[in-house]
Amino acid sequence: MEKKALMIIDMQTAVVEEGYKRDKVIDNINHLIQSARGLQIPIIYIQHESPEGPLKKGEPGWQFHPRLEKPLLQEVTLFKSVPNSFSHTPLQQTLDKLGVTQLYICGAQTEYCVDSTCRGAFDLGYDVTLIGDAHTTNDANHLSAPRIIEHVHETLMNFWSPNAKICLKKTTELDWIESEIHPQ
Repeated sequence: MEKKALMIIDMQTAVVEEGYKRDKVIDNINHLIQSARGLQIPIIYIQHESPEGPLKKGEPGWQFHPRLEKPLLQEVTLFKSVPNSFSHTPLQQTLDKLGVTQLYICGAQTEYCVDSTCRGAFDLGYDVTLIGDAHTTNDANHLSAPRIIEHVHETLMNFWSPNAKICLKKTTELDWIESEIHPQ
């Protein structure tokens, strides 16, 4: 039986302030958080930090976005300094300790930390569900945010392995959300 965990990546003020559909994404993530808490699904918050600039630990931009549900004391918050949340962090040890095999990933930025963490989890043998309406990014010089998101979705959905899988689902398509919305 798969043990699930919800991972929320870099939903910090400086990262998401100009994010595509930011408020809707935050609403979806807040719904996921509330549902996961109700079903006792572990929640892991990831926070990026840089030595200087708006993501320097303690700066206003480093804080979680004010609209985001904040971590509870019993929930895990891990800090990272590179895009892949597994790199140079205790994330894998934390997941192993919890017995997690299935990750539900949301957050920001789609083409950087979300994508890198999905790939890292997949490479380590975790089954990954990228929650398609619960991550965001900004327009880039070469591509609009919707096109970036579409590209990442298409790329990740073509990964294959006998050891792990990556799938894409909307918030309302998740079994653990559906069971709460439509009790059996």
